[in-house]
Amino acid sequence: MTEITDRADVERILHDPAFVVAEADPTATRPADRFRARASRFANGAEHEGRRRRLEAMLAAMDPDVLATVARSRTRAGAGADAEEVAARVPVATLAERLGFAEPGAAPPLVAALADHYPTGDAAAVRLVAAAREHAHPDTSATADADAREEDAALRVQLLVQAHAATAGLIAGALARPEAGDPDVPSAILVEAVLRDAPPVRRTRRISSEGDPLLLHLDGPDREAADAPRLLAFGAGPRACPASRHALAIATAVVDAVRGC
Repeated sequence: MTEITDRADVERILHDPAFVVAEADPTATRPADRFRARASRFANGAEHEGRRRRLEAMLAAMDPDVLATVARSRTRAGAGADAEEVAARVPVATLAERLGFAEPGAAPPLVAALADHYPTGDAAAVRLVAAAREHAHPDTSATADADAREEDAALRVQLLVQAHAATAGLIAGALARPEAGDPDVPSAILVEAVLRDAPPVRRTRRISSEGDPLLLHLDGPDREAADAPRLLAFGAGPRACPASRHALAIATAVVDAVRGC
């Protein structure tokens, strides 16, 4: 596998449609694998574009300011809890609530199991997809076919899975910075510093048009940057994270609440 470390090269690859992702098996029968087969993350071409548009519609219906308010409230309600536990629980529960999941407070451990491919991943996938079906996307009518409703639910679950480790890492990284103890330093500055210097997601993968696998470093040097290296924490190009504003709102609110700001 070829590794690309310089951020300038990585960004160009991320913008180039000739570089694709490894696709999930559409014939898979295990619940966790069926979830992957319906997610946008493991699709290319028109299939990815259609699923991406549906994800963006879901996100457009969620006001980042409202997410911040919910995240702040959930963090304060658990005052005294370990910061790492808060970082793992609050972002997922907040998104699950606004996405209409049944029992959003139960989602974080299920998402962790699915994201980490624990032996319980299949059971978690079944429960999460069922919980997501409780609130079908407006574009998915009650008469829509079962496959469309299943895909809609999978896309909602995908948003939780992608937020799980990344947002928790962003919160933990911000709270661990030396300046976090200074009340005069805004939480947004702490979060921005983590995204630039130590992004929680540091690697992503692509496949070249020749079929060669590439490992792209999102946190490497940047030979073209005159000052600070470019920010690739949310990716770039057509697969850039569609929920960056939402993630920043939630992470900053949680960091604020933990710091007592």
